[in-house]
Amino acid sequence: MDIQDLKRILTSFADEPSDVDIRSGRITAQIRDDLIDATLSYDGDQNILVEENGVKQHWRPWIIQRVAKLPQLADRILSTGRPASEENGRAPFVAPKATFTGDLAARGESVVDEIKDDAANALIQIATNFIPGTSSVLYLTSDAGEGKTTLINRVAYDQALRYKRKEASCLLLPIPLSGKAFLTFDDAVVAALSNRFRFGYYYYDAFLQLVKLGAIVPAFDGYEEMLVEGSKGEAVSALGNLVQSLDSTGSVVIAARKAFFEYLSFRTQARLFDAIGDRSASFGRLQLTRWDKELFCQYGTRRGVEDPEGVYETVATRLGSEHPLVTRAVLVNRLFDVAAQAEDRAHLGDKLGAHPHDYFYTFVDAIVQREASEKWLAMVAGEIREPLLTLREHHLLLASLAQEMWQTSTTSLRYDVVDVLADIFSETHEKTSQANRQIKERIRQHSLLTAEPSRSTGLAFDHEDFQTFYLGESLGGLLMTGRQIEVRTFLQVNLLPSATIEQAVQYLDRHGADLPATLEMLKAINDQETGFSFCKENCSAILVRIAELRSRDNGSLSLERLLVSADGLEGRILHNLSFVKCVFQPTAIDGQRLEKVAFINCEFERLELDESTTLAGVQFQDCHIDSLVVRAEDLQTFDPQLIRDRLRRAGASLHTGLFDDQQVQQPEDERTKAAERFFRSFTRRTHIDDSILKIRMGRNLAPVLLDDVLPELLSHNIIGEIRWSGQGVQRRFKLLAPMTDVYRALEVAAGDFEAFLIAMKQSSAQDRR
Repeated sequence: MDIQDLKRILTSFADEPSDVDIRSGRITAQIRDDLIDATLSYDGDQNILVEENGVKQHWRPWIIQRVAKLPQLADRILSTGRPASEENGRAPFVAPKATFTGDLAARGESVVDEIKDDAANALIQIATNFIPGTSSVLYLTSDAGEGKTTLINRVAYDQALRYKRKEASCLLLPIPLSGKAFLTFDDAVVAALSNRFRFGYYYYDAFLQLVKLGAIVPAFDGYEEMLVEGSKGEAVSALGNLVQSLDSTGSVVIAARKAFFEYLSFRTQARLFDAIGDRSASFGRLQLTRWDKELFCQYGTRRGVEDPEGVYETVATRLGSEHPLVTRAVLVNRLFDVAAQAEDRAHLGDKLGAHPHDYFYTFVDAIVQREASEKWLAMVAGEIREPLLTLREHHLLLASLAQEMWQTSTTSLRYDVVDVLADIFSETHEKTSQANRQIKERIRQHSLLTAEPSRSTGLAFDHEDFQTFYLGESLGGLLMTGRQIEVRTFLQVNLLPSATIEQAVQYLDRHGADLPATLEMLKAINDQETGFSFCKENCSAILVRIAELRSRDNGSLSLERLLVSADGLEGRILHNLSFVKCVFQPTAIDGQRLEKVAFINCEFERLELDESTTLAGVQFQDCHIDSLVVRAEDLQTFDPQLIRDRLRRAGASLHTGLFDDQQVQQPEDERTKAAERFFRSFTRRTHIDDSILKIRMGRNLAPVLLDDVLPELLSHNIIGEIRWSGQGVQRRFKLLAPMTDVYRALEVAAGDFEAFLIAMKQSSAQDRR
């Protein structure tokens, strides 16, 4: 640390560079409205000491406490961090279990996932284990609703307590991204500091300096939604730019759903790698595991529920021990709300057993039924009371709130807007003025709603699962009416969550809707859309789901010109169905779930198969497939002949076009296969050792890579060899060419290694121009 570094850090907090002056052993600065006048000196080890108001201390704690005011930020985290539900014992915190996968390049040959019994302790220990000369990126992953946000907020709160007690030297700062398509992280960071924590002392540059100093560890929550919203990979580049800005220092936590972390697109990973540049970064993963019986009962005991094991057995017996109702924290919390009493428990268990396919409606219906029969009661005469709303009216009222949130692209509604919706609801259902007043009063205390967390100026659903559920109920009601204009307006707003689409189709099934008529209406809406649009993609998703529901009638069906979202076919059970001129975003297919399914003149951005996938009931005719991924082999190929051969081996029926039988089959080039797997090794690290390569390549590909591929890549300056400074004798490689150029060359080469080298040479020549 020298004087210029100290001046650079101080300048990041000031309004203007001229507000900071360091000369003649003295600091004179204005940081916002705070005037600083201090003297500088060196200790015996040439460390800079700052003396102000008679107190002399090392420069780092002086900046963190005096300039950055980190103790005040810790106070703000404490004041906003603990939810009220936990204070009153309604939702006690239970730390989930997790599996930690460290950086492979740093772990040598013994790559073993570590089981963590307490994910809260594991998260803070790993995130604050700073590695000199490297930026650490820890992915916190799980499925939706399994506690990522709750865990981050709790760990941030506990870390702030430790900091105030001087037991910790840094803070974990939660930064919710909320699915917003930020092109960079600066807006998200400043918004979180100002709006959520009411802490306006930092500019983004000052925030970065504190991350580099190890004083703050940012935890970005909702990253995968931000990536989906951006649609062009802006979020990936934003993460890469952040890591590059940290200049091989600091630590960052990225909370993302498991599906995003396991996303197989080489193009997306290439963009991230290129954005990082030549900085050193270490990627790790902490994967939350679903609750088991032990955590379920532990949570119930802390809530004061009698016999929580009995509740578990009741639900698990009917739905299974892996069902979300007993493994997802947010649903377990609500389960104890409605099943605390033995009679309620038995009644709920019977209903769940009778409708396992529509369990979420059954579950929410039990919550709302309790609300309607015990809380929303109107005085009739004397001590006589009757429900203010019927059960169906309760669902309709909540669905109207969810629909308004959807159409206004928000997760909360101001109280005046809620009152207007209550007025419209009361008028539509011919409620009296007295009933209308009570509805406005009671809706603010509804068990599925909560005050807006940030400002408490409106109402929001207690969890996004309940909002997506009622949005699905609202969409299902619109589809039942058959009014095409209203349905189209609804579908044009944004991409619908998959849970909303599922609930809308369950609504149709529950109410005995005319599915053929609904299919025809959605087909008409889809045909009216040109190009790519939210409406077309939403229509396609609903059509595929209704086709799955209708396939049990054994009637043939044809769907044309669909735009199917990512993973739109994964897990679907389809029979007697033809897709004609459809475009599929990256998706996996399982032939065991597909019977008499034909793809005619369709385009696939990427098709994913498991090693054991069979496609005996699938036909491809005049199709174009950009790439094929075989998950177990960690292989992605762009070669049409290799794609054709792999699909044939899986049992698919192929006709003309890309799969012309007259084409001469070329032998598979093992060099290309080894090179592709080698380049994939860089998606989680910036350098790689040959010991790791031998593990990843396996016995067959390792000699091909070491003897044939690496010499060619080195001679063409695609990769470079750097000096090994550890024990033993090893070779270490780094990528010299942009990863996006590598991806394009692999795509153009179509499996030919010599063509790949030519394409890379051409890309290099264009870059030099």
